Amino acid sequence: EKEPILRSPTHLSGSHKLYVWPHHQAGTPEPRGDTRGVRPGEGGRADPTGWSQLPAPPRLPRVVSSWIERRKVQSEKANLMILFDKYLPTCLDKLRLGLKKIAPVPEVTVTQTVLYLLECLLTERNAPPDSPKELYELYFVFACFWAFGGAVFQDQLVDYRVEFSKWWVNEFKTIKFPSQGTIFDYYIDPDTKKFLPWTDKVPAFELDPDVPLQASLVHTTETIRIRYFMDLLMEKSWPLMLVGNAGTGKSVLLGDKLDSLNTDDYLVQAVPFNFYTTSAMLQAVLEKPLEKKSGRNYGPPGTKKLIYFIDDMNMPEVDKYGTVAPHTLIRQHMDHGHWYDRQKLTLKDIHNCQYVACMNPTSGSFTIDPRLQRHFCVFAVSFPGQEALTTIYSTILAQHLAFRSVPMAVQRISSQLVASALALHRKVTATFLPTAIKFHYVFNLRDLSNIFQGILFSTLEILRTPLDLVRLWLHEAERVYGDKMVDEKDQETLRRVTIAS
Repeated sequence: EKEPILRSPTHLSGSHKLYVWPHHQAGTPEPRGDTRGVRPGEGGRADPTGWSQLPAPPRLPRVVSSWIERRKVQSEKANLMILFDKYLPTCLDKLRLGLKKIAPVPEVTVTQTVLYLLECLLTERNAPPDSPKELYELYFVFACFWAFGGAVFQDQLVDYRVEFSKWWVNEFKTIKFPSQGTIFDYYIDPDTKKFLPWTDKVPAFELDPDVPLQASLVHTTETIRIRYFMDLLMEKSWPLMLVGNAGTGKSVLLGDKLDSLNTDDYLVQAVPFNFYTTSAMLQAVLEKPLEKKSGRNYGPPGTKKLIYFIDDMNMPEVDKYGTVAPHTLIRQHMDHGHWYDRQKLTLKDIHNCQYVACMNPTSGSFTIDPRLQRHFCVFAVSFPGQEALTTIYSTILAQHLAFRSVPMAVQRISSQLVASALALHRKVTATFLPTAIKFHYVFNLRDLSNIFQGILFSTLEILRTPLDLVRLWLHEAERVYGDKMVDEKDQETLRRVTIAS
């Protein structure tokens, strides 16, 4: 047993004993992110006498060893211990060295995500008892690189997922990946136990004329793989957060998943956040679908499971102490399973609930309290690539023109029109950058969808010739892009860019 470290008598009396690892010695400043959410009185004082040295902390986090102990198959325990020791320390070192993530994700969250995914993947069907160690390693690698790389994203200059994929392939060579693409482009087929591309799972899209384009979900490899992990994690009632810029389809993707749930088993409560959301308003919304069970216990009606869908998680106002009151209420519920009645000041235990959330890292307070963030498995939602966008809008436009029975000459130019629309969107995005005065010069997929939504209102009477379709597109582009321009100079620049496209 380790010898206890005693603080000086002026600070502790009696038998108070503290164990502290070397990197928490007195005089070592705590990282800002660790103390930002700490309330007054929660932080400890530095000891001027200093600390004695202790042996290095265990190689594997306690949460991992305790999770392995709960597994039932003995051979699985042994294999998992070896795999964690092989992969986890190296991945955590990579995480500490500046792995670019779309939101600050604590180490414990990434480690916990590995455990969550393993619990979903290591089923009797996928990995029967006494399976070979190669099979355990296959599923472990899949869970590990998605836990560490799921929150890695692509910005305007660098695709950090590609960088992470290259690092992984060079660092770990036991599990071989297909040579094309990145490690994120493949999933494990449960029957053959081989890597297959996510593109095999993408379904064909059928346009519903009665559904607005902004509410339509056209599946791509990005949406299919996120949906795969949503299905796994939500089935186990684990919190999930999708993080991405405006227009990437976070809310539509989560909404589609929630709409597909069986209403006999699930109840969904949408909780959209805005700047003026307070904890009292939030609690009123959270309590609306609950009913009293017995004593101080509350839950959804019957045996249903309640899912709270928090949209725009980081939008509420940050007070002068750096606290966001609605986040504190959610954190209290996720930490302790209860909140208080605001009139009677009595405790309410809230059962059978789970949270899913969306967040835009470029708006609101940008990030949320690490004490709340740590509960969520985070997945970055990126903009579709040019190939995916071409497929999406070509499919939409072609189906619309066929549905309206327009002449074949008009239908044949649909692919060229989509290519021109995407080229114009790229040029507008690169030409008109946001500034302090023109802060609204932000162009994303919503603008592109608005253009095509306008085209989808067209009928056979309007689209007689190919020129009619081109004129309609130019008109919609002028309305969507041109209406954002603030002066004649920008209007003229937009006209030149449009002509060049």
